[in-house]
Amino acid sequence: MAYDLRPFMQWIMTEFEPEVRVGPTAGCYARRRDEQFTHLYGVADMACVLYAMDALHPDAEEHASWRRELQALQDPESGYLLAKPADHGRLHNTAFALAAMNLLAIAPLYPLRFADAYLTPAAQQAFLASLDWYTNVYAHSHDGAGLPAALTLVPGTVPREWFTAYFALLDSYFVAENGMMGLEKSAAGDCDQIGGTFHYAFLYEHYHRRMPYPERRIDAILGLQLDSGEWHPLNPWWLTFDALYLLTRTVRFTPYRVDDVTRAARRVVAFCYERVMDAAFRNDPETTPHKLTAITAIFAEAQHFFGYDEIITDRPLRLVLDKRPFI
Repeated sequence: MAYDLRPFMQWIMTEFEPEVRVGPTAGCYARRRDEQFTHLYGVADMACVLYAMDALHPDAEEHASWRRELQALQDPESGYLLAKPADHGRLHNTAFALAAMNLLAIAPLYPLRFADAYLTPAAQQAFLASLDWYTNVYAHSHDGAGLPAALTLVPGTVPREWFTAYFALLDSYFVAENGMMGLEKSAAGDCDQIGGTFHYAFLYEHYHRRMPYPERRIDAILGLQLDSGEWHPLNPWWLTFDALYLLTRTVRFTPYRVDDVTRAARRVVAFCYERVMDAAFRNDPETTPHKLTAITAIFAEAQHFFGYDEIITDRPLRLVLDKRPFI
């Protein structure tokens, strides 16, 4: 079956984008349609959405405006880029904003001085040990992946060997029975692990490293998919993308259950397409730039997996994770 996304993409450009734009210049976006001030998760998310649609091509004046908005987010003392009012955590803020800057070839004004606290192997180990690998793998992966992503996005902040040591520590957090990350998790795995493992998966991809236990990971994620095509009704977009990405990227390197993965991915596309083509979704105030970042990422990954004849757009979609390691 073919899914024509062109009406959805047109809606984003002609209706949604003007609703979240809060200034006369480029790069000024709110995080919600009912807010009237620029916010990190408006500016950075809209950069992601426009990039995914191949619509992020600012001229010199527009690029300067994007640069002002993004660079203004940085605290000059610590180097963190911070959301105001606060949203997510400062490591997620920083990595997400730096990742948006990467799409536009913009560098931060100040060095990432906060990195000094994480330079040694002992500091790395203590940092990862401080995260909750038992019941909050997903939430804490924002920090666990945000730190190395931010350091990757500002080359030269730490030596290459820093990442080698970090990955060696990450490898120790995989559960052999389900191929995902965590401690004291069930053999079948859970959605907390899907969301958490995903945030490290794009770093493994970026550094051309393979996550261990690929067959068990495929088994676990397929076993957790609901009949609807999603993985959790309270998190239908981000967790769905997380699971889809883990499946499609894992079967790139193993033929294990590839037909089952293909069927699961088709259920994802059908579920998501039905939702986004519904007027209720488009009119919902909870349809935000951050949500659209997840949705365009789902369709971009699906288009790469199935081809342009099945996921129809005017221009090929681009997955931001193939450009930089954070979302």
